[in-house]
Amino acid sequence: MPGRRRNIHVAQFGTNCAIFVFKDTFEMKFYFVAIFSLILGTAAVFAQGNTNKTITAVQADTLIKNHQGSSNFILIDVRSASEFITERIDKSKNLESSAAYLNDSLDKLDKNKIYLVYCASGGRSPGVCTKMTARNIKTVYNLQSGLSAWKSAGFPTIKGGTGIDSNPVSYLVVKIYPNPVVDLSTIEIDGFTEGEVKIEILNALGSLVISRKMVPGRAITLNGRDLSPGLYFYRLVLPQNQVKSGRFQVAR
Repeated sequence: MPGRRRNIHVAQFGTNCAIFVFKDTFEMKFYFVAIFSLILGTAAVFAQGNTNKTITAVQADTLIKNHQGSSNFILIDVRSASEFITERIDKSKNLESSAAYLNDSLDKLDKNKIYLVYCASGGRSPGVCTKMTARNIKTVYNLQSGLSAWKSAGFPTIKGGTGIDSNPVSYLVVKIYPNPVVDLSTIEIDGFTEGEVKIEILNALGSLVISRKMVPGRAITLNGRDLSPGLYFYRLVLPQNQVKSGRFQVAR
């Protein structure tokens, strides 16, 4: 209509610009609210590139077999340590869902790897998966109904050990005290063996963080300040490639 005031707005998008002509202020606000909503919605779609999906036992078995031997795939058991030792899916790593160190351990996970998470019957694992996705871990799968569904489907489990044993030896005893490790702790080996042995310290997912040589009968010192709080394994490797392993905690 002649003489009516128009609202003109120039918007720039990168190297391009656009001129918008509006009848009144209300129309201008309406269009810009719609545009910004579209932008935010698009950003949200791209942010949803992460995968957090619940899968069946059959699908989980397929996922495991497709990634057999791959260092980019990690199977996480979030039950308690006693449940884990009693029975678990082979190659699982134990990250207890109720442990005080859980968040710290999740912060250290490689965001680009693929994770399959399970518990006993599906009550604990979804919460851990949500925490992992919140940390921008790209691919997380939750095993529906947990180990119970896995066994009901007829898939195998293993029992005993720490999950990192290989050719285990029983005649040596490793002592770490005080345990949990807070500051400085002592590592001793009881039992006889000739020559040096190697002791390895691994984090909860089995990644090597410390490797040292030691002589049985002599103690070495473990500095807890060099390790973040959480669950760790020790692995004593003998010259014959026999292994003695166990677990300890680092606290603050």
